[in-house]
Amino acid sequence: MGSKRHRQRVAQVAIVLGAWLLGGWLLYGSAFAPDESQGSGLLLERQSQMAPALITPQVAAERAEERAGEHATGCAAEIAMGSRSAMGSRSIETADAFWKEAGDRWQQVFRVWQPPKFPKAGRSVTPSKTTPSKTTPSKTTPSKQGDRLMLADLARPVAVPAATLPSPNLPASGSAPSTPETQGRSPDSRSAFPQTPEPPEHQIRVLQRHQRAVWSVVFSPDGQHLATAGADGTARLWDDAGHELAQLVGHKRAVWNVVFSPDGQRLATAGADGTARLWALNGDELTVISAGDRAVWDVAFSPNGQRLATASPDGTARLWDLEGRELVVFRGHNRAVWSVAFSPDGQRLATAGADGTARLWTLTGRQLAVFRGHDRAVWSVAFSPDGQRLATAGGDGTARLWSLTGRSLAIFGDNRRAVWDVAFSPDQAHLATASTDGTVRLWNRHGGLVETFEGHRRAVWSVSFRPDGKWLASAGADGTARIWELPALLSADPS
Repeated sequence: MGSKRHRQRVAQVAIVLGAWLLGGWLLYGSAFAPDESQGSGLLLERQSQMAPALITPQVAAERAEERAGEHATGCAAEIAMGSRSAMGSRSIETADAFWKEAGDRWQQVFRVWQPPKFPKAGRSVTPSKTTPSKTTPSKTTPSKQGDRLMLADLARPVAVPAATLPSPNLPASGSAPSTPETQGRSPDSRSAFPQTPEPPEHQIRVLQRHQRAVWSVVFSPDGQHLATAGADGTARLWDDAGHELAQLVGHKRAVWNVVFSPDGQRLATAGADGTARLWALNGDELTVISAGDRAVWDVAFSPNGQRLATASPDGTARLWDLEGRELVVFRGHNRAVWSVAFSPDGQRLATAGADGTARLWTLTGRQLAVFRGHDRAVWSVAFSPDGQRLATAGGDGTARLWSLTGRSLAIFGDNRRAVWDVAFSPDQAHLATASTDGTVRLWNRHGGLVETFEGHRRAVWSVSFRPDGKWLASAGADGTARIWELPALLSADPS
């Protein structure tokens, strides 16, 4: 029978079509039986009163549907007004012309329920292993509003509710259990991302309990657990076999990010409800840090586990103690701050902003350096494990490697779609990126592409290496987190 949303659309079309056919029967009936015109006219008048009641509840949800409903209501009103004065004398030809015009108006109603058409995905372009030079963005580069428009993925639930899926895991070999891509459905030609009827290469796990986009995924310090954060307002704890261990429920809106404390005994989350929250691993809420009416986009633990940093859309980052007291405000970005990261020694903080810059700070709030080079928002920032470099991910379709003085060292990407997240491998010889084209990419430190992982059916928002460097996790707008195996790839990379 399809999804619940599909059944609702079928019911909507059936109701409107029924009202249309009933009006047509009444009008044509009166043309052949003029002696009963008065009775038909009364029925048509009732029909005109009923039509808005039938249509309006279905179209009030969207502005476009309201406009279509106004056309439909006007059509029904014309039927009622014209039926009394000319019911007995109108010819069949006149009725045909009238209903042709009415049919044209109804087409506007039916367009509201037509599914959107997505462009076909293009082939990914493998960049050369040398650092690419700065070029003019191609025609496929998203518009200036593209970075924000892609957030529309949050408004749509995943294609198959996670509760209906039989198993959260895909084995490394052998037959694969059902997934959103393989549950007896033919590939959807409207999808913007590649269809994968079989488990993608290198994929060993699929975590799928979130009901909407998964915004963040991270491994625990010992590599035995993962945490995910979702647009469904929950964060979830998993073991490395893909079994869900706990749900963190408390945020009133989407959870943008989740991180483990350095000792692996606590979790911190960042939410669109204006709070960061501290949790025990069993799901008990320990502390709520309120940022007022400002959403909290990102959260990070200091290396000693005694401080938290948060990022907010008011252009600031903030430092807190674990009791929720504000210690320092970092001011310098002139637009939203999307990401924060502590240096491994805990002495500095890096931030990434919608103003196209990343910035380096002391923990007292003094700015040390500004990293300029991205043409659009910088979505993510990360320190290398040795603390000597920074990596950034941007809406211009590139990730970039920097010295701490702000000098660009390498560029990763082809300017096709926004890069949302970037992470260093534990040996800092490789980087992974998450892209809104639905792919995860693995790079060597010189900017050469090592591997592209294709499995997500929508944008990929987050990537995380396991501490031993053997696995890579990704989180996407298709409502899944996925785990990929790496050792063979890394050993084959000449770098």
